[in-house]
Amino acid sequence: MDPSKWFWLVIIAATCLIAGIFRFKSQRHIRDNPELADGYAKIFRGIVIWGNIPWIVMGLGIIVGGVPSVRNYFRPRDGNPFVLAHFVSVFLIWTLGTYWLFFRGGAEMLVKHPGLFNVDIKSPLMLKLLWILCLACGIGAVIMLFFFTDVPVL
Repeated sequence: MDPSKWFWLVIIAATCLIAGIFRFKSQRHIRDNPELADGYAKIFRGIVIWGNIPWIVMGLGIIVGGVPSVRNYFRPRDGNPFVLAHFVSVFLIWTLGTYWLFFRGGAEMLVKHPGLFNVDIKSPLMLKLLWILCLACGIGAVIMLFFFTDVPVL
């Protein structure tokens, strides 16, 4: 049995752990300003729900049997529908995240609720620029996977 078959489950656990750490760190801010509690709860739920969607899609692909190993996800150009569904879920989250940050006040909310990042970001504009940089790197990585890399599946 291939241990990498359970990679997606490890990432889900890590995402929940990160969200739990954020929740713990936010308690100090909530004690100082109790009116921030609802916002922190929304951010926590968002991390757990939205942060795990691609990994749940990946897990379904592996468990259902359409994808033999997590390594297949490094070969989206092979056209496996489960692998492509994973990438569609990533693109959907990137799109919704961009919309939320830029047009629904998400950047302002994250700045108002410190503790999510190891760096104290005080400017919504700086957060948006950081998002654009991360998004560009993610898009670049996806382009590499689709068009320029030939990762062996083994």
